[in-house]
Amino acid sequence: MEEIKWYKSKERVDELLTHELVNAVIGYYKKEMPTDQTKLYAALGNYYIKTTNPIGVFKYFTNARFEECVKPKRKELSPL
Repeated sequence: MEEIKWYKSKERVDELLTHELVNAVIGYYKKEMPTDQTKLYAALGNYYIKTTNPIGVFKYFTNARFEECVKPKRKELSPL
């Protein structure tokens, strides 16, 4: 099983960007048919993604930049 990695967005949470990111994750699941546990969250004013396939998922995010980070505390995460 591949390692789960966490990524934090450089952009702040924004209603329009949230819609784009949710659609990107949906597109990823429809086209890539992954078996991983990729999830999108909001926490502390930024977006967070956990994934085992960063190369595959990030090609769907055209308007957001992410950098690898440590896992945020569970109580701070809100799934999108």
